[in-house]
Amino acid sequence: MFRRRRDEAEPGSGARVTPGEEDPRSQAAGRARELGAELAGIVAQADRDGARLPPGAVPVVRDIDDVLRPLLRYIEARSAQAEELRNLTAIINDYLPRALGDYLALPARYAERPGVTGSSPADDLIRQLVLLDEGVNELQDLVYTGDAAKLAIQARFLDAKFRRSDLDLD
Repeated sequence: MFRRRRDEAEPGSGARVTPGEEDPRSQAAGRARELGAELAGIVAQADRDGARLPPGAVPVVRDIDDVLRPLLRYIEARSAQAEELRNLTAIINDYLPRALGDYLALPARYAERPGVTGSSPADDLIRQLVLLDEGVNELQDLVYTGDAAKLAIQARFLDAKFRRSDLDLD
């Protein structure tokens, strides 16, 4: 009944791909695959360094992974907004590896010693990981809620377009 024009991108996106230009959806999919590989490396490194990390750090890293890995697969299949990809990139390329790396760079005897803030580097790391875990859950909600909203908008459009009103003349 309805046919997609060949030069159109995803329905409703308003984006068109010109010859020689990469589809934004395929860019997002490629970036999601890259981020998934980077995340797997971070989690594997955290597992290897688990004895040097404070108790509770590796489970929180795995919790983050448990949220991000399905989210990245979803984005790979469905795409994402540019800001969502920027946030994912920052978490996986910067925030998570920096938190772990900064902690692991410290000599072991300083890990439990209170620092300038009054808390130990171990406490600071756990606090950062918990904040990241909360952040990835919020990001997950944003991605899924945004797509659910698109679905609801499309349903209202179709309802208005194809449902006959009592006011319609036969």
